Amino acid sequence: MQSRMMSWGSLSLVAALLVSGCGSSTSPSGPVPDAGTQVDAGTDAGNSGDAGVADAGTVDSGVPEGAPCEKTQGVCAGAQRAWVDGAYEPVCTARSYGADYEASELRCDGLDNDCDGVTDPTTWADVAPMQWAPDTRWADSLPVEGGFLFVSSNGLSAIEFLRLDASLTLKGSAALPLSPAPIRVTRTQLVRTARGPALFSIVVYSEPSYFVRGSLTQLDELGTPGGEGVVLFEGPYTWANGHVAPSLDGERLAVTWTWELAGAREVQGMTVDPAGQVLAAPRVLHRSDSLDLSAAEVLGLGDGGFLVKANENKAGSFDDTRVWLQRYDRELLPVGDERILTVKYAAAPSLMLTAPSEEGGAGEPTLLYRDPHGLTPQFLQVRSLFNEGMAESLTSTSRGQTALFGATMTSRGLQLAWLSMPMVPNPGGDAAFGFEGRLWGRSATGVVTDWTPGAAAIPMNGTASWVRLHELAGHQLGALTMTATDTPRSYTLRSLRYCAP
Repeated sequence: MQSRMMSWGSLSLVAALLVSGCGSSTSPSGPVPDAGTQVDAGTDAGNSGDAGVADAGTVDSGVPEGAPCEKTQGVCAGAQRAWVDGAYEPVCTARSYGADYEASELRCDGLDNDCDGVTDPTTWADVAPMQWAPDTRWADSLPVEGGFLFVSSNGLSAIEFLRLDASLTLKGSAALPLSPAPIRVTRTQLVRTARGPALFSIVVYSEPSYFVRGSLTQLDELGTPGGEGVVLFEGPYTWANGHVAPSLDGERLAVTWTWELAGAREVQGMTVDPAGQVLAAPRVLHRSDSLDLSAAEVLGLGDGGFLVKANENKAGSFDDTRVWLQRYDRELLPVGDERILTVKYAAAPSLMLTAPSEEGGAGEPTLLYRDPHGLTPQFLQVRSLFNEGMAESLTSTSRGQTALFGATMTSRGLQLAWLSMPMVPNPGGDAAFGFEGRLWGRSATGVVTDWTPGAAAIPMNGTASWVRLHELAGHQLGALTMTATDTPRSYTLRSLRYCAP
């Protein structure tokens, strides 16, 4: 597959220079010591025998105090202009306001750092317009140097990248041309390897005959391909889904995909290095009978091996889902016994590692899922997956708060975020737009909060109910999600920054 990246639309990274100081509002009238330092009056200065110079801006110094600063709330209350380079600051900065001041509040410290009267604010912003409302298979995000990459399919034949800074603000965009021209992109996923970010994609082509191809493309920290994509697997056009996970050291990737062959579904797998070179050849990991559907997911484990999961539902049935789990070594050879869990239909089970122990080492695999049914739906977790671990409730929610969830393991523990999406009337319109949402979160301490800014719900499309959740600097969390309106028809990628307790 040939891949060439078009130039970024606008990739000048804006560096916000925030000069910190002690916040002193006075200075001596003679030779000026370093900003933020002073010599106590009535004490010796060095060994010169001269008396210390009194603080400027005090009665003893005879120099007027600096004028009050522009901002008067929060940490800026009572601040006066600092003496900098022989003059008082014309516009107050952190030199005047003190070390707790931030021009744009990013810390979660219980203070009003930007002095706007709001402590630890929730920030809700439009990131970029989108061409459609992709579901969770077509949209993904990954932390990179200086920010984040977001990737999605445009609904047809292109793969598009957005480059976001550390506060989830758009900095540039690009498209990844595909050759030959495909008819559909059915999967986009970002992963980090020992060589940097990489894109896993599944694309449907029509020439010379209909077929499906899974590829790996190495990227730099801006999302630019490092070369042509490497074909991992391909076959006749059929129902196909796939997932990739790196080992914890990033030196190898486990690739899983699901084929429909002769009426049955097979989960196949292989391992490759970060360049896409095969380390363990493809083979069948799991097979379902012709009445079942399977979707695979893989997770890197602390011992260098992998955990593979497949969800099974009987075709056309709303019965409970069987979740098949099996551990594998680094060559994708089975380790120990498989385990079968039964969860409710549409539970959307997902794998992740728990936080590392205090003694060091990787966390343990855990299964997160939702129970979206009944009057009190809830989110659940199963730990000790291969030691008879049972489901435990993380939090209950109200009806309508069971759309797809996002989860991340932060320095403070597990964080969850999800959308409530009750249906609303949309007379004469597209039923997919008949939803309104609010964004909720559960912190590592179990506190559940409605993080949606304002009283109004946000317009949603039923297919784009996903949340991508990331830990930001200063103990903030960043969530990416989609909003959509039917009249006028619009789709918008939006970001939310908040401080989870």
